[in-house]
Amino acid sequence: MRHSRLIALIPMAALLLSGCGPDTGSGSSAFNPATPVTRTFDDFTVKNEGGNPYINRTMFYDFYKGLEPAEGADDKGTAAGIRERLNRLMGLTPGPEGKTYVAARNPLDFLHHLINTDRIGTFNDGKRLMYDSVTSGDPATYNTPAKNAIIRFIERHETAEPAPDQEWVYPLLDWTSSFSQFEPITASVFRSAQFIARSPAEGESNPAEIKSAFWSGEFDGETFSATGYNPPEYSAFSVTGRQYGNVEFYQAFQGKQYDTLILTDTSGIMIDGTEPAYICALASYDSEEVKVVYVVDPEGDTVGDGSRPDVQCPDTGTTFTYQAVQISERQ
Repeated sequence: MRHSRLIALIPMAALLLSGCGPDTGSGSSAFNPATPVTRTFDDFTVKNEGGNPYINRTMFYDFYKGLEPAEGADDKGTAAGIRERLNRLMGLTPGPEGKTYVAARNPLDFLHHLINTDRIGTFNDGKRLMYDSVTSGDPATYNTPAKNAIIRFIERHETAEPAPDQEWVYPLLDWTSSFSQFEPITASVFRSAQFIARSPAEGESNPAEIKSAFWSGEFDGETFSATGYNPPEYSAFSVTGRQYGNVEFYQAFQGKQYDTLILTDTSGIMIDGTEPAYICALASYDSEEVKVVYVVDPEGDTVGDGSRPDVQCPDTGTTFTYQAVQISERQ
């Protein structure tokens, strides 16, 4: 299958800044407060606690709800099929009606949760560095590979060694500030993170589903805070799975707000009575529509004519659109 490699809304140069190459404009001796982290937690699950809407800030919360067809609309099984796959891939626990979820257990949502709630000192140092950078106008970078600073989280376990899905390792966490070249000078902050699963032992019967994952997001520098939650303006996320295929997920929180999910090398999802190998679902929140593109043939074209430069579904395969419920406020 010729996979569609859609261009993320986040500038590619920003992604390359994360963990690759020298610090931008700050020299080899620039301050980088990244340090190794090894922490043990009772549970890796993110859920609402103490009246705080933590689950609302997980990656798929808006999209999961936004798949719901409006009254009388026919989604041809799209919402149910994609939600079930996300439940398996991303460790989501559906709510009573299955239209939203109440818990998430996956490496990137958990990392974001720890960053948003200021629970890890060196992560707080990274946010503070970015805040000071955009305040002073001096570029800065927080980068764990440059300091050989591995991040390792362990879930409490009763066995001698944690299972593969009870030890999460992140070889990359990066914050980088960037400034426009022309007046008026504006600032942006880019964050990226990478997760790589521990290899299962020989004969392991239940390895972790996510083999690897990468996330990158852009934040408004003018409103960036050194503490608490910073809402992204754009983000891109990718997952390589073991059994349930691969995921690309792009989110735009500014302008024409939409989320695009792409599932490749997938199976077991039924849409309109067929089992696609490729699915693209674009949820447009302004127009309250979901566009679905799917290709059944594993060797089929998923690129189309390549005329869509932004993160949209390609014009290929079978396409339909349905009206969806209103999402009044995004994360």
